[in-house]
Amino acid sequence: MNIGLCGYGVIGSGLYELLKNNKDFNIIKVLDLPIKKEILKDLYVSDYKSIVDDNNIDIVVEAMGGNDLPYIIIKEALKNKKHVVTSNKEVVSLHLDEFLKLAKENNVNFLFEASVGGGIPIICNLIHNIKSNKVDHIYGILNGTTNYILTRMNDNLEFADALKEAQQKGFAEADPTADLQGLDMVRKIAILSDLAYDTFIDISLIPHYGIENINKELIEKLKSKGYALKFVCESIRKDDEISLIVSPVVVKQDSIISSISYENNIVVFESNTNKELSFVGKGAGAYPTASAMISDLYYIINDKLEINLSLDKKYKYVNKEYNKKIEGIRVFGE
Repeated sequence: MNIGLCGYGVIGSGLYELLKNNKDFNIIKVLDLPIKKEILKDLYVSDYKSIVDDNNIDIVVEAMGGNDLPYIIIKEALKNKKHVVTSNKEVVSLHLDEFLKLAKENNVNFLFEASVGGGIPIICNLIHNIKSNKVDHIYGILNGTTNYILTRMNDNLEFADALKEAQQKGFAEADPTADLQGLDMVRKIAILSDLAYDTFIDISLIPHYGIENINKELIEKLKSKGYALKFVCESIRKDDEISLIVSPVVVKQDSIISSISYENNIVVFESNTNKELSFVGKGAGAYPTASAMISDLYYIINDKLEINLSLDKKYKYVNKEYNKKIEGIRVFGE
C-alpha cells in the first residue's frame, strides 16, 4: 500500500528507515519544511494537499506533532477515504471523537497506537480488553523524558544536568515544557480514558502538577525513608464520576512503579475480570514509536482492529482527595 508521510522529524525519519525495505508499504511522498528537500529529493512535497488529494495514496501517516495543521490533514484525509495512522497525542486527545466518527462514515481506519506509550502495545490491548472487561482504574508512568530525568536524579544528578543528558540522548525535546509540566501525560491519560470509559475527556479539566521544582535533596530525603519519587498519571471511574490527575507521587522503593527506570514506561489497567494487567516497555525514542505505527499499518492491511466506540457517555468530573502525603507530595495508592 502507498503511504503519504507527513513529518520527517525524529519519528517520521525513524518510520522511513524501518519501512524502506518493506514490501507491504511504499512511502511515495513526504511532507516537511523546505530544509528537508535536499534529503528527501523526489519524495519531498511542501503542500499537504498533494498528499491528502492524491488518489494513489492509500494511507496518510501523520508524525508532525502539534494540533493545527495535523488536524486539517487528518480530517481531510479521512474525508477522502484514506486510512490514517498518527503518533500525535495532542491532536488525538483533542479530536478523537471527531476522527473516529469520520473514519466510520468513510469506511476507513483511524489508528493511533503510537500516541501513548511509545512502542508498548497499549491501545490495541485496551481495545481488546474492554470487550470482555470493565476497566475502572488506569495508572502509570507514560512519559519517558521525565522518568529518565527522575531516574538520573536518583543517581545523584541535579535536575538541570539530568534534563541536559535526556536531551543529548534524544529522549527530551529542545523545549521540554509539555513533558516537565505534565501536559504530555494529560493527553495520554485522556486518550486511554476515552477508550476505557467510552467517553470524551476535556483535557483542560485534568489537574496536572509538574516536576520543575523537584530537587536532588528532596529525592535523597525520600530515599532515606524508603521511598522514591515518580511522575504518574491516574484515571479512576466510579459509577457516574471520573477522576483524573497527573502529578509527582511518593512510592515505596519495592513497588512496581518504583522499578520503572530511565525512558521506560508502565501502564496498568484494573478491570473486573482480568484484575491488574501491566504493560512495560520503551516509552520514548524514534524506533519504538515508529514500530508502534507499523503495527497500526499492519492492522489496516489485515483488517483486524476495529474501534467501535461512540465516546458519548457522560460523566461528572471530580477531584479525588489524597489524604496521605510525605514532604507535601501525595503517596500513591494510599
